[in-house]
Amino acid sequence: KEITVFGNLKSKIRSAQMGSERITNEQIKLIPAAIGEPDLIKTLQFLPGIQNANEGTSNMNVRGGSFDQNLILIDESPVYNQSHALGLISTFNVDAIKDVTIYKGCFPSMYGGRLSSVVDITMREGNMKKAVLNGGIGLLSSRLTIEAPLIKDKSSFLIAGRYSYAGQVANQLGSLATSLNLNGLGNFRTDNKINFYDLNIKFNYKLNNKNHFYISAYTGRDQFSYYLLKSDASMDWGNITLSARWNHCINSKLFLNQTFYFSRYDYSYNLKDDSRQFKWIASINEIGLKSDFHYYLNPKNKIGFGSFAIWHNYEQGKISPTGNTSNTVAFSLKPKNSPEIGIYIDNEQNISANLSATYGLRTAFYANIGSGMEYKYSADMTTVTDSMDYKHPHLQNTFIGLEPRITLRYLFSENQSIKFSYSYTIQYSHLLSNSSIGLPTDIWVPSNNYIKPQRANQFSLGYFTSLFKILNISIEAYYKAIKNTIDYRDGADLMLNPKIETQILQGFSKSKGLEIFIEKNQKRIKGWMSYTLSKSDMQINGVNNNMTYPARFDIRHNFSTGMNFKFANHWSASSVFKLTSGAYITIPEGSFSFNGATFNYYSKRNGYHLPLYHRLDLSITYSNNKNNSKWYSEWVYSVINVYNRKNIFTLYVKQDTDVSNIKVFKLYLFGIIPTVTYNFRF
Repeated sequence: KEITVFGNLKSKIRSAQMGSERITNEQIKLIPAAIGEPDLIKTLQFLPGIQNANEGTSNMNVRGGSFDQNLILIDESPVYNQSHALGLISTFNVDAIKDVTIYKGCFPSMYGGRLSSVVDITMREGNMKKAVLNGGIGLLSSRLTIEAPLIKDKSSFLIAGRYSYAGQVANQLGSLATSLNLNGLGNFRTDNKINFYDLNIKFNYKLNNKNHFYISAYTGRDQFSYYLLKSDASMDWGNITLSARWNHCINSKLFLNQTFYFSRYDYSYNLKDDSRQFKWIASINEIGLKSDFHYYLNPKNKIGFGSFAIWHNYEQGKISPTGNTSNTVAFSLKPKNSPEIGIYIDNEQNISANLSATYGLRTAFYANIGSGMEYKYSADMTTVTDSMDYKHPHLQNTFIGLEPRITLRYLFSENQSIKFSYSYTIQYSHLLSNSSIGLPTDIWVPSNNYIKPQRANQFSLGYFTSLFKILNISIEAYYKAIKNTIDYRDGADLMLNPKIETQILQGFSKSKGLEIFIEKNQKRIKGWMSYTLSKSDMQINGVNNNMTYPARFDIRHNFSTGMNFKFANHWSASSVFKLTSGAYITIPEGSFSFNGATFNYYSKRNGYHLPLYHRLDLSITYSNNKNNSKWYSEWVYSVINVYNRKNIFTLYVKQDTDVSNIKVFKLYLFGIIPTVTYNFRF
């Protein structure tokens, strides 16, 4: 029978899925880049409902959720840290990416383990026809990608690498400033170490029309030491992922996607030039096996079902001395292991010509297996009432939950529809972080008897339409309530704490918002406008005198707009403007002395509202795309933060000479940044 294929505008209207966006490699490259490098995560941050609490960082807060509530997958393998250089750029090399789909509302039942979003990244498979080499040379990083057929029209590979030398550039600027006596640039000094690399590899083999095999891998590593943050310390971290996938067509109606994956994220903190010289290291490892089936029952029902088995390993930290004069004593926490198994099913059903529904159910069994000391506490978690030292691993606790979800879509016409969705999700792994930028010293821990799984109910209602065949408009309202959301006691100590559950408090949070997104797609002019009105509150007994307080990432207004205009055969221009309300932060209101020591005192949690954030970025691209030429090249000239706005990155506190007074200073990440990048392909 005849098959109708709808483009991006119509598919958003007709699909039952809501709260999702698909972005291609080409769309990411249209955005002016902060260091001359296209960035996936920063592109997502321009979408409605997605915030970042700090200038320049690669973390995302989606619809009022913390950044550990996002499941980020690359070829179905999870990535636990998506930041290079503390968030200056994300870990994903755009040259290796085919496309990305983000779900921020009711995501399909095949995804789970997170509350706020799923970012599903697909790597490119390599050219099966011919060899292609492309790359780019920038001021702070360079990259190179090669793809070619192994067996023409049957097998191919792709290798993409990237390396940043940002630290060396900063050091050279410091040396230049010293020789020319330029005080401003002299602040760069010459002892920075800000380097990273990443490498993507993918092979695919098409055995026949019914069997296709894929193997993909990613590895990346950072070395970070920046004098302005802490001159005697450095941080190292890195990700490794591996996935092997088999696509099998069982018959004309049933398809199987079988995936094995491995993911590792390790991170360390080194303290030097101090009597406490030490190295602290921790990691999280995950191995999984997934079986996903797609069954086309009939033209009105498309059923998805499958199973998964995952082994989580949490190495929560160990510390060891690194110098002969160090007074640090070696110590380590016992690792935790958590098996997770489950099944899911959903159905995409066309009930009538105008009404369709997608509904499903996911269930997972999650357990903790470990050894070492276990504690029992008083009701207020301040006193140990009993303890038991287990010499061998044993089953500590178990959890099981049902996660239903449903989306309804009613089609008024070919150009407009209304949608409603509800989802209930459970998260068993938690990132313990009292920073807003996601430091490598943050700790992943499993749920246990005292750290309960986080649970979220989310409702969404949306209207979708297209105008004049070039505008795609969506308006979505949402409400999300999270039970067992996490915050910390005042003065919480998270590093290498065997009683870390005593530093954690859990309660209730809620967020609500209205999202407006307008896209314009035309051959010469492409652009968008995004606006979010939102509010995120938390209420946790033991925090803020038990009163409701704003979440750290509660950003009331979030507006962005961008445009790409091709004004000649070889020239194009892009612009992005962003304006948001300031986030919230906790700062001391004063200080006092006790027994010769000075202490700060705080009144309200997240009681200080940061000022407005706004920034304009521009870029112009000249491309040499001559007809019949095998060599393609382009020069990209960008100016980031055109009018040199000093947006606050964070605040830090210093004691005044008068111990009764403190001073709070604003730290901004960068001012105006001109960059140039040369890209090529042949």
